[in-house]
Amino acid sequence: MQQAQPPAPAPAKPKPPVIPPMVDSQYGSAAQIMALPQAKLVAILKDAGASVYAKAKACQRLAVVGDKNAVFAIAPLLANPHLSHYARTALEPNPDASASAALRAALGEVKGNLLIGIINSLGVRRDQAAIAPLAALLPGQDPAVSQAASAALARIRPPL
Repeated sequence: MQQAQPPAPAPAKPKPPVIPPMVDSQYGSAAQIMALPQAKLVAILKDAGASVYAKAKACQRLAVVGDKNAVFAIAPLLANPHLSHYARTALEPNPDASASAALRAALGEVKGNLLIGIINSLGVRRDQAAIAPLAALLPGQDPAVSQAASAALARIRPPL
């Protein structure tokens, strides 16, 4: 008679890797960057040596505390493929009209997905001054840009 073998133990589940928190060597952790006053956040954006991470966190905080004094530092980031989304996130809620002006100015500086993002941000801001520049994009070569312009115009224009 053969003896029954005990069942094999279940394989141990691998432990998930421990991911260290993101920290910028110059400006610190996300919490430290987000605690800075607006003037220091603007200084990060102007610092050519600041990391993409630090600039992204500064933009995230400027979306909450930014005013017209931050727009001049945020606007150049609209053309940066790594930071354009963060810059738009900072400009969309900014109460100053210069934020809309910066977005409109960027319409002629970027292409592709960056342009679509800027168009969307103008729609979010419901920028009346963007109606003519957005309408000019409707007959363009890129159907995605045309669709984005159409959607933004629908948000900006009052319903009939």
